[in-house]
Amino acid sequence: MGMSTISRHSHMFISVSLAMFIVHGNQVGIGIAGVQRFIYDRVQQDAWIAVIIAGLMTHVAAWVMLKILRKYKNLDLYDIHQMVFGKWPAKVLNLIFIIYIMGSALTILRGYIEIIQSWMFPEVPSWLLNASLLCLAIYGVTGGIRVLAGISFFSVGLTICQLLLMIYPAQYADFNLLQPVFHHDLVELLDGARKMSFSIIGFEIILFIYPFVKEKQLLSRYVHGGLLMTTLLYVVVMLVTLLYFQGEQLKHLIWATLMMMKIVEFPFLERFEFVSISLWMLIMLDNLLLNLWVAMRGVHHIGGFKERKALIGIVIVMFFASNFLETRQSINWITDVFGAVGFYIIFVYPLVLYIVILLFRKGTVQT
Repeated sequence: MGMSTISRHSHMFISVSLAMFIVHGNQVGIGIAGVQRFIYDRVQQDAWIAVIIAGLMTHVAAWVMLKILRKYKNLDLYDIHQMVFGKWPAKVLNLIFIIYIMGSALTILRGYIEIIQSWMFPEVPSWLLNASLLCLAIYGVTGGIRVLAGISFFSVGLTICQLLLMIYPAQYADFNLLQPVFHHDLVELLDGARKMSFSIIGFEIILFIYPFVKEKQLLSRYVHGGLLMTTLLYVVVMLVTLLYFQGEQLKHLIWATLMMMKIVEFPFLERFEFVSISLWMLIMLDNLLLNLWVAMRGVHHIGGFKERKALIGIVIVMFFASNFLETRQSINWITDVFGAVGFYIIFVYPLVLYIVILLFRKGTVQT
């Protein structure tokens, strides 16, 4: 199949400013509910420094991605692969990305279902929650990129509201828990940042939405703006967590952020964490929809299937795959696997691809 083309109808494009919300929205998901213990396990009280390092890494990786995209006119990564490597190697590379994107969507879906079952509805079977969320996802993805951009916009608003609630646990902050600062060397901090990678990736979405963005020359400022928002969010959440929990407590908390939400009370509402989990569904859906959209376009690209049929096929695969992940061990396993793979796909591979393009100037449309 040849390179995909995009209609020039205005309804197919999104404003460049929405790219900031898409990037930020696709980064912030289930990971923010419990990533703290993984980073703390590596670098203890210096975990907030590791988060900053991870944030800086995203800016570097995004800069490389944007440099690649600017060398091509109106093409996404699937098409760039074909121009650089040829038809069949491109199909293999694109398939790897599709599997990775589907794996990411699967961890998002299964993670949120586990939260619902652990905190709200332990008796509701996983298959029913899977089916309900995936049917909702089909409806959202078929709305197109403009609908997904709108969902990202609202999900970022909810994320900011959740951030403001950090004021409640911050009232009990013990700054002695941050001592001593810089107690770990750079290698240890980098390892902590690597553990953060799966929770802060998602900005690779720019490799796929690029053809749909208006005013591409302004894209860089909005992408880096979205990355900065995400980094600040994670730094605040990590700092509040470190100041609120004792170290031994944090090591055993699966959902540290939700545990802090338990102290939020209003005169008319005591169990606010239930409301928070419900609102988190839109934040989770934003991640899920964007990943399914990218996977759908990939299957359409390499297989020639109609996008709707490709989406149905992907959803069916995810439904059965999710139902196999019933234990905490299996969920941790798939999260660790795709976290490790994601680090190389998102932070290492774009640099390799950029070097190949620079050395061989293969398929360059514009410089």
